[in-house]
Amino acid sequence: MRRIVFAVLVAALPLCGCGPKAITVGSRPFPAEKAVFADASGKGLPDLPDSGEPLRLVLIDFPWCPPCAEAWKSVRPALGEAPPGTVRAYRILFDREISIAASGKTETSPMRPAPPPWPEVTTLTAIPDAFLESFRVNQAPMLLLIDRDGKVTRRWVGYSTNLREELSAELRKPVPPGPSSPPRR
Repeated sequence: MRRIVFAVLVAALPLCGCGPKAITVGSRPFPAEKAVFADASGKGLPDLPDSGEPLRLVLIDFPWCPPCAEAWKSVRPALGEAPPGTVRAYRILFDREISIAASGKTETSPMRPAPPPWPEVTTLTAIPDAFLESFRVNQAPMLLLIDRDGKVTRRWVGYSTNLREELSAELRKPVPPGPSSPPRR
């Protein structure tokens, strides 16, 4: 009997809210309970900086990740095809890597430098421990399309050759009017 009770309790652990949350379609990941980002000045932030655009496109990026570099090649032209004033792009950069050697694990700067930021993209650095304690990220890149209410409406994980077309199609969809949406032309 004790084994059955123990097995049920262990099976229920993922349901009790312990550990990091998955960022899924329909979730509202931000603001987080604590600072998970750092801006250019080093200030910790629990949320993405405000923007006047009704949509936010968030790329969780690792500079050592070749698929992340390919995803960036898809994001820029897709942003260019979006109607003006409808989307703000954010890049969440993990700027550290774990180096494993005989002496143990150490945190190091990436072997490959991050691509330079674009003026139209807000780049934030993930606070690795805080971010990974709050959110489960088990594959990169991860792109999130977030609406004005902070809800994830679309999520892409990994890179595919049709990513640009999928992004462009999503970003060209009409945005429902709301209190923070700019007038459409």
